[in-house]
Formats: sequence, C-alpha cells, structure tokens
Amino acid sequence: MTSELAVAARQVTARYHDGLVARPHPVDLKIGPDGIELHGEGLEREYGWNGTHVSERLRSAPRLVHFADGTFCEVADDDALEAQLASIGYRDSWVARSQRRWNYVLGATVLLLAAIWAGYRWVLPAAADFAARRVPSTVEAGIGARATKIVEGQFAPSRLTQERRDHVRQVFDSIAPHDGRTFALVVRSGGQVGANAFALPGGTVFVTDELVELAPDDDALAGVLAHEIGHVENRHLMRQIISSTVVGVVSTLIASDASGLMAGLPATLANLSYSRDMERQADQYAVDRLKRKGIPLGSFASLLEQLQSSHAAQVTGWASYLATHPDTADRIAAIRAAGP
Repeated sequence: MTSELAVAARQVTARYHDGLVARPHPVDLKIGPDGIELHGEGLEREYGWNGTHVSERLRSAPRLVHFADGTFCEVADDDALEAQLASIGYRDSWVARSQRRWNYVLGATVLLLAAIWAGYRWVLPAAADFAARRVPSTVEAGIGARATKIVEGQFAPSRLTQERRDHVRQVFDSIAPHDGRTFALVVRSGGQVGANAFALPGGTVFVTDELVELAPDDDALAGVLAHEIGHVENRHLMRQIISSTVVGVVSTLIASDASGLMAGLPATLANLSYSRDMERQADQYAVDRLKRKGIPLGSFASLLEQLQSSHAAQVTGWASYLATHPDTADRIAAIRAAGP
C-alpha cells in the first residue's frame, strides 16, 4: 500500500474473521481508493480491491467484506460503511441497486410471472413432447403395463357377451396399425365413467360397454378407437406424465429407468385431461385413418355428439376420465368438414 491510501482512507469499525480462531478480532477499517487496511490489537492487514467483495446492504444483517484469502469482516454500521464507500466512488452492482427501488422490483416481478406463464404455456409442452418422443419403447411399454394394472383395478368386468366383445376387437384390429407394434383392446364396464374410451402408453386402449352400446354402427366405433390410437401415436399420455414429473424424465432418458415417471403415473391417470391441441391431433389421425380404410366420417362425428351429451353431468374421482374429451363442438365441425 502507498501513503495515498492513508491520506484518502476513512475509518470504519468492524469484526474480522481470520478463519483460524472462532472469536472475531475487533478492527478498524481504513477504506481508500487502492484498497482496505485493517488495524487491530496485534493485527495489521492490507487488501487491494482486486479480490475484495462487499456484500449488498440488507435491512438487519451486518454487511460483509470478503477478501481474496477467504477471510472477511462484519460491519454493523451500514451507514458509515456506505458513506466511506461512496467517498471513493464505490457502487453496488446494478442488481443490488435495483432491489432497493420498488418500481424495478415490481417490473422484475411482472417479468418473472410472465416468464413462468410462458414457460408453462409453451416451453413445458414443447419440452415434454421432445422428451416423450425420445423415451425408449421398452420404457414406454413398462409404463403402459403399470398403467394398465392401475386402470383395470378401477373398472368392473365387461357385461357384454363374448361374441360382442370379439366383434369390437375385430373392429379395433381393422383400424389399428400393423407395423410390428403390439396394440391391445380392453373392454370393461364403465360404471360411473359411463360411455368412454381412452388410451395408455404402449398401445393399450380401453373402451367401456356403454360406449360400445352407444355407437350406432361399426364405423362410429372405428372412429373413436382410431382417435385413441392417435393419442398413442402422438404419445400424448407420455407428454402428460412427463409434464407432471419433470425431474423423473431426466433419469428416464439418461438411465432408461422408468421409476421416475412411474411415481407420477397414478396422479396423472386420475386427473387425465388432454389439451385441445392434443384432441385435434388425435382427431386428425382418426380422420386420416378412416379415409385410408374407406370408412365414412359421419358416424364418427355423430358418436362424438352423443358422447358430448352423455358426459354433460359433472363427475369426480376416477370418472374424471371424462375430461379426456372436453367440449367437442369445434372438433365435430372439423370432422364433418373433412368428408362425408
């Protein structure tokens, strides 16, 4: 240090922690443009500004001055320290200064809330879609098997005749892709859920007795089943699971271990609700599939209208599967517009 430091310095009382003993040393700080001098009983230290950091000012906590060698000082008199720092032109970072201005804090809060909303609205769905399409098929099959066990426990066996169930499976087989993957149909009594169908990861589709009985013909049934296969093809349920278990997907992608996603599976199934974009994607898949098979679209649209009416009543618990098919007016119009 030069004599200029002593001339320009100003004195502040502090407690110095040297890291060697627990008890701090009372010292006086002389703050100058070139650095800080510490003077105490049997203690003389000099520190340049390079490597020295002054903590931001808080309402009640003492201010800390950290030095390059890991030692630091506690300063209880904020005003004295602030005045001496100001005298040599020292300024807090812009972040620290902004935190003391209410209009900056309000602006930052608004921006944070906007960022959170944007992340929830756009970033999380896009990230979930990206991750879902990269989950290994073996992992998805394992999740699907677990999901099937959970769902089967919530439904009673089908009351349809074996002949009727076999016929429904024939309709399903006629509309399902035959590309080496395993698609399976499970027929169950709907109970509180009523007329409904839903798909699980890996290719298992559930359909209730009530929906089978509500369908006016095989064309309508094929349309609904193709819609559910569309959810499988687009991995919509995997995206929902990933969105609700963001941490779990990381371990799944790294280690091909489904345990992280399995943890959130029951809650996701019990509160399953697809977005309108997902429903439109599944509808488009069904329309394309039916056209490819030469099946008219009218019966499919009519069945959706009947499903909308049958699901008008509010339900709770596992019957929230009804939420997988929200207001369908626009969807029905789009299907009718796509062809006869």
